Amino acid sequence: MKIKETLINLRKFWIENDVPNITDENAKFLQSLISQNNFSNVLEIGTANGYSTICLASELQKNSGRITSIEFSILSHNQAIANIKEAWLEEICTLIHGQALDIIPTLPDNSFDFVFIDGMKRRSKDFLELSRPKIKKNWIIIIDDVIKFKHKMLSLYEYVEENKINHEIIQIDSDDGVMKIIKV
Repeated sequence: MKIKETLINLRKFWIENDVPNITDENAKFLQSLISQNNFSNVLEIGTANGYSTICLASELQKNSGRITSIEFSILSHNQAIANIKEAWLEEICTLIHGQALDIIPTLPDNSFDFVFIDGMKRRSKDFLELSRPKIKKNWIIIIDDVIKFKHKMLSLYEYVEENKINHEIIQIDSDDGVMKIIKV
């Protein structure tokens, strides 16, 4: 119940203050991926105020999973800490403040089974490249906002094509979607 209340409050704040959070449709899509694949260790790049982190953690707690989330903005990081505490999810959420490009290489290899990339759009290619060694076998990487902000992510599209990375663009919202990369 605390999770639902926190998400409702964050959604209201998001609408009133134009905070870029994932949509309900996107949240349901990500939660279903976690549930269907029984993922238990998630890396999120781009925490913002913690809305998406709470959505992912609410599904992860069903199978004793954990999420590690990286945020560059200290204001957003501090808001996320407060919001995750309000949702009573701090036991399964590790929030890291800093530049993801510096932090990802320090994370253990082969330790995550799901990665959600929703950080600075022009760095999506770099986030993907650095995240790939951190993923276990049978993993999924989701990159958000690949339709709406494709013009900011051209290096990502080039990287995926040049490296022949099997991917799929899935339209989730009326004006946007995700890139899904799977490796078995």
